[in-house]
Amino acid sequence: MLLICGVQYNKLKPVYFFTFILFSIITFLGIHFPYPFNLFPIIFVFVGIPLIDGILGIDKSNPDPEQERSWKSSSVWGPPVYLYVLTHFALLIYAATKSVSLNSIDLLIMGVVTGLYTGGLGITVAHELCHKKEKIPRFLADLVLASVWYQHFAIEHVKGHHFQVATEEDPASARKNESVYPFLFRTIKGTLLHAIELDKVGVIKGACLALIFTGTAFAVNLKMGFFMMTQSFVAMILLELVNYVEHYGLSRKKLHNGRYEKVLPTHSWNSAHKFSNLLLFNLQRHSDHHASAHLPYTILKNHESAPQLPTGYPGMILLALLPPLWFKIMNPKVCEANKQIP
Repeated sequence: MLLICGVQYNKLKPVYFFTFILFSIITFLGIHFPYPFNLFPIIFVFVGIPLIDGILGIDKSNPDPEQERSWKSSSVWGPPVYLYVLTHFALLIYAATKSVSLNSIDLLIMGVVTGLYTGGLGITVAHELCHKKEKIPRFLADLVLASVWYQHFAIEHVKGHHFQVATEEDPASARKNESVYPFLFRTIKGTLLHAIELDKVGVIKGACLALIFTGTAFAVNLKMGFFMMTQSFVAMILLELVNYVEHYGLSRKKLHNGRYEKVLPTHSWNSAHKFSNLLLFNLQRHSDHHASAHLPYTILKNHESAPQLPTGYPGMILLALLPPLWFKIMNPKVCEANKQIP
């Protein structure tokens, strides 16, 4: 049994999702202190997290039926998520305030540092909230997404991606041998157009909300407006890099009636790495999320049958940015997952 500070990990697992506070503190320090300390959050994301994942290893444990019933309660999944929403806007406002006194290089770095936080954690939390039926969680999801100019994601993800995942119709599913760079152009454009097709009014409302955030920043100071746009761009790209990793090359079979087979855990890449899963609210147990989208992050299960990523998302994103190496490592895994011959 894994022990953390003398406590059984699988008995207090929901509590450990407050791990995101570590990322919040590191981001705050990066925003507050000048160069070179402002680079530390970037190093933490792309070097620190993979290293900690390597040290702590993987967690294949799943909640037992009693824990699952208990952890479905919002009293368990809610506090870390709602606390994150507060830190999201607190850090965003603090960074925006500091941006007015920065030179161009430090302003750009602050935009990247903040975007890693608002994209890596913010869109992850918004993703969790936009799946809820209640109005308040969905409203908070819209607020967070509008702060990074990606509110239409909530529409397309719930009404589009979950139905079209692992098919050529899905703009968010990367195809085998598709490099991440053309994928980014295809998915950003396709996600927006599909969201407009699904709910044009909702997209317009989201754009208006985003304009309020960014317009207010530009009205206060041009540097503040530039900062808001920069962090939004970084957050958007980070989300789509994660999308690339989550479904690369996996495909659902088309049936004789023209429909696709049921979405199964085998149609999403899974990662059981402990630290990054705690930091990302179990987002890397993506196979179970697509199999049971209504479940809260606290009880998502690890599926041994699902194709497994060699590292957590931060490490896989770095790999994706090097297409030849990505194809060399991932294509054999794709062929095995799709039961094809390499």
